[in-house]
Amino acid sequence: MKKISILILLLGAQFAFSQTTQKEESKSQPTTSAENNNIETPVEYPGGMIALRQDISQIFDASKFEGSSGISKSVTKFDINPDGSISSISTTGNNPALNKEMDRVIKTLKTKWKPATKNGQPITSTYRIPMTLNR
Repeated sequence: MKKISILILLLGAQFAFSQTTQKEESKSQPTTSAENNNIETPVEYPGGMIALRQDISQIFDASKFEGSSGISKSVTKFDINPDGSISSISTTGNNPALNKEMDRVIKTLKTKWKPATKNGQPITSTYRIPMTLNR
């Protein structure tokens, strides 16, 4: 139970600080490919960030990291297609096991996303989720 509560706290803290502000850019727009610079509405997970955190915490398997110690960080990037599906998942970080687990978690999400729109039409956009695991 202690490990699960630590994981939930870490996920909550990570999502709270996952949005970074960039100079001269809108804070609420996700990263997109070069041809999609003028997004009208950003990509959105049904139920918002709280629902996304809950879904990830239910799928994430903390038992794969027993016996390891230290801080592991990863960033998972993926595309949200116009139909709301996920594709092009890639994770980078300092712990290969965490990278593999985050890839698995994102692939397991079954909920369709609300895609970003440009000129009223749904477009493909890139979304990133940073993760820190402290053991």
